[in-house]
This record gives sequence, structure tokens and C-alpha cells, in this order.
Amino acid sequence: IDVVKKQIQNAISKPKYSVSEFYKEVGIWQEIATNPYFENFTLGVICLNAFWMAVDTDYNKATTLMEALPVFQIMEHLFCSFFTFEWYVRFMSFKKKADGRKDKWFVFDTALVAMMVGETWVMTTILVFTDSGGISGAPTGVLRLIRMLRLSRMMRMLRSVPELLILVKGMASSTKSVFYVMCLLVMFMYLFAIALTELSQDKEVGAMFFDGVFMSMKTLLLSGVFMDNLTDVGQMMMDESPMSLAAFFTFVLLGNLTIMNMLIGVLCEVVSNVAKEENEGIQIAFVTEKLKLILEEVDEDKDYRISKEEFRNILENPKAVWALHEVGVDPVGIVDYADYIFDEMTAEDSEKEISFEDFMRMVLELRGTNQATVKDCADLRKFIKKSIESLDDAMAKRKRAVARTRTRPPMTDSASSSSGNLSASSSSG
Repeated sequence: IDVVKKQIQNAISKPKYSVSEFYKEVGIWQEIATNPYFENFTLGVICLNAFWMAVDTDYNKATTLMEALPVFQIMEHLFCSFFTFEWYVRFMSFKKKADGRKDKWFVFDTALVAMMVGETWVMTTILVFTDSGGISGAPTGVLRLIRMLRLSRMMRMLRSVPELLILVKGMASSTKSVFYVMCLLVMFMYLFAIALTELSQDKEVGAMFFDGVFMSMKTLLLSGVFMDNLTDVGQMMMDESPMSLAAFFTFVLLGNLTIMNMLIGVLCEVVSNVAKEENEGIQIAFVTEKLKLILEEVDEDKDYRISKEEFRNILENPKAVWALHEVGVDPVGIVDYADYIFDEMTAEDSEKEISFEDFMRMVLELRGTNQATVKDCADLRKFIKKSIESLDDAMAKRKRAVARTRTRPPMTDSASSSSGNLSASSSSG
């Protein structure tokens, strides 16, 4: 049964991906690539490069790098050198170089670095050897637009700023809901556009704003939904066609005040749910990492399995107590649950251990914010049944012991007299 449970959990659980799984375990390149200072410095250079591209766009009017001012040439070569070095460090960190294809960020950075090297060094070298200072007739606008693709490197900041990642995931998750809300809005616009086109025929307001279904839909979108030029449209309709005004404000009530506010509510709910899930995942990852480091200190055999004694040693560590408190587990109350976590342990099996993954799953199930589920009821029933069975076994042993005491044969008269004579002789002697 335990094997089946483990297979089901592995099938439904989302794998935690980390590019460091493909890195070498030792080596200077691996140490540099996984160093947090190097990662933060790289993010700083990416932000600086994004800012410099705005300066380059405003003040560098040269067609090629050779024609630019020295300051632009120096900065371009520095950025190209750093990003090439950073790519080389990550490439050399892979245990198998072909595993670089499995990391989407590395593939993405490879394309960006290749474009940057081609533009900064390869193109400049070709111009030097061809003795040409520029490219006549070259589509400079297209070349500059391609250079703007480097800004997409800032997407890497999403991995380091969880708040931005939450917003992006919320937008992605709400795409389906937003699409259906927009379909509902377009349907209302189409229906009211037909009605207003009919009601505004042979009138000046109809010729200006409702001359055809598509023009009416445009007016409803700009003035009815986005509230642009609403006063002028409403004033003309009031003077010429009160019925059209009533239909128009009915659409404003449905389109702007109802559907658009409903869209805001949908977005807020989706982003809130995504933020809750992401924050919970971040907290669980933080606690798991902390407890794993503490386990490495108390685990003497280094097998990443926890015994009851090691569990108590973990709770004696202040860092572990604080980490459990951060994730919503009562550090004081969890001490009483030690028997529940190690419920299958007996006196003869005091060396029984559980894996670190099972330990974390059981600990996280004891959070105070968790809601009771059917599984919790089943576990409680199993625990009570096992406790009752243990109590029945203890009572049966006690009854057997009492029964043996009662059925012990009484001492005979000869045995009693013999013991009496023996005691008398001992006293006289």
C-alpha cells in the first residue's frame, strides 16, 4: 500500500525544476554560477544595460558601432564581454553540455548573446576588413529594433522578484476569464449598436456617431465603455432622440458599470488566488530548505531519514522552531504530535525512521490554517482504532496475568508443616 501511495503522489505532484540539477557537483564554474552574489550582480548589469539602451537610443545617432562616439563603443563592448562571460560560466557548469538544451532560460540567453556578439564583434570585424565605415542602404530601423530584443533579458528578473512573477502568472491564469468577459461585452455592443443605428436614422447624431453598425460599436466602445467624449454624445442624443439616449445609458450601465467592474473583480480574485498559492509555495520551500540544513547537522548516518530522537533534536534548534512558526505550524504543539508522526513505532522497533519527504508532508499537514478533509477523518479513525487495539492488548495481558495469579495452586498442609519445622530449627540453632 505504501508503494502505491508513493506512486500516486509522484504522479500528481508537480516536479520542482532547478537548472542546478544539471550542473556539476564540484568545480569553480559551478561555484560561480550558483553563487548568489554573482546572480545578483548579473541582474544589476541587466538593469544597467536596459537603462543604457534608452541613453543609446536618444543620443547615439550613428548607423554602426564604428561610427558611434567612444563612450558608446566602450559600453557596448563591456556589456557584450560580460554577457558572453556569464553565458560561458553557465555553459561550463553543465555536467553534460547537451543538457543546456533542457533549460529554456539558457537557450533564450544563448540566442541573445549570439545576436549581441554578431552585432558588436562580428559585424564590426567585417566592416574593418572590408574597409567600410557603414552599410549603405542598410535598414537601420530594423537593426535598431532587433537590438531592442535585448530588453527581453529583463524577463530573468521575474525569477528573482516573486512579486512580479505572481502578477505575470495571475495575468496568464485570468486569460480565459478575461476572454469570456470580453466576448460578453462585444455581444452587448453588437446588440445595442443595431438598436442605436435604427433609432438614430435620419438624425444628426446618427450621422456623426451611429452611421452603421460598426461605427455604432466604435462609439459605444469609446464613449460607453471608456467614457471618452461621453458628454457631447449624450447632449446631442438628448436634444434629438430621447429614446436613443435611454438605450445609450442602458448600455453604459451594463457595459461600463457592470461588465468592466466584473472584470476587475475577476482579475483581483485570480491574482489573489495565485498570490496565495505562490506565497505558500515560497514559504514551504523556505522551511524545507531550513529543515534540510538542520537535518544534515543532526543526522549522524547522513541517510536523510528521521528517527524520533532526531525529530526531538530538530525541535531543539531555534532556527527550526522559527521556520515552523513561519509556515503556520505550532512548534509547541508539534511536540505532542510526535507519537502521531511516528505512530507505527513500537518499543521493539525504536530505531524506525521515516524519510525527510514523508516527515515534511506530515508536518505541513499539522498547520493550524489547514481545513479538515476526508483524509484527516480517515487518519483519525485509523489512529483511534490503533489506540483502542493497543489498549485491548494491554488489557488482555493484564487479565492473563491476573488469571495466572488466581489459578496458582495453594500450599499443602505437609508443605506448611515442613516449612514451620524448618523455621523452628533455624531459630533454635
